[in-house]
Amino acid sequence: MCQSDKHTCILDAIIKQANWDCSKMLEKFRRDIEDHALSIRESKLSEMTRHAKDKLRKALAEPVESLFDAADQTTWQSIRNIYKRETEAILPEFLNNLCQFEMEYAPAEEMVSKLKDYARSVVESKAKEESSKVSIHMKERFTTVFSHDKDSIPRVWTGKEDVRAIVKEARSAALKLLSVMAAIRWDDEPDRIESILTSTLLEGSVVSKIASAASADPLASTTWEEIPPKHTMITPYQCKSLWKQFKVETEFTITQAVSTQVCISYNIALISDISQHGAYSWFQ
Repeated sequence: MCQSDKHTCILDAIIKQANWDCSKMLEKFRRDIEDHALSIRESKLSEMTRHAKDKLRKALAEPVESLFDAADQTTWQSIRNIYKRETEAILPEFLNNLCQFEMEYAPAEEMVSKLKDYARSVVESKAKEESSKVSIHMKERFTTVFSHDKDSIPRVWTGKEDVRAIVKEARSAALKLLSVMAAIRWDDEPDRIESILTSTLLEGSVVSKIASAASADPLASTTWEEIPPKHTMITPYQCKSLWKQFKVETEFTITQAVSTQVCISYNIALISDISQHGAYSWFQ
């Protein structure tokens, strides 16, 4: 074939007026790549966030629950310390991982802030869960104090114990626990919940009698003075109702102890009398 014939064949192969333009195809290809990269990025960020939440939940939930099991005046300070320690250990690591994505400062800080809120929600959720079981906790605390001496040794009733004083001590311990669970305390500002409960509910309280004579019932309310409503777990009125129920449910334990003392005292008197007069006198 001659050169001229080859040239003619090439010209015949060209599609006239096709006007090829690859820019739209390239733009679509570029958008597809960006969308895919964005999808992978969002997936990785979601996975990182989920992992951080898991770490926070595991680090906070069980310790908070155990602190409520042994609730006392230091409980909320201990909870704040745990929250601070764990967030300061986990969140900087999360922020460092975000740097790998070349994320701007503002959205990165927003993600960290949301994780802090999540950590607080874990604490509050666990606190509310335990406060819903406050009656159980109160009875357990009462039984522990009532049935054990100061060395945690099971109490043996000999007839010489001051049952009234022991009851008051055990009820006081249960009431302190109730005051701890009544509200969420995210700051260390003092409040009067325990003093109000003590003066109003604790049996034999002189302050209670004076208060009831001088003013209206301080527990006839649905809020505490120093506590925001959203941080109230047990209202003053609920505390009063719970205390009434608690006293009824622990009355049997007290009665048993008193009965045991009476029996022991009777047996001691009987043995003493027999030893003085002889067994024969009892059958005359």
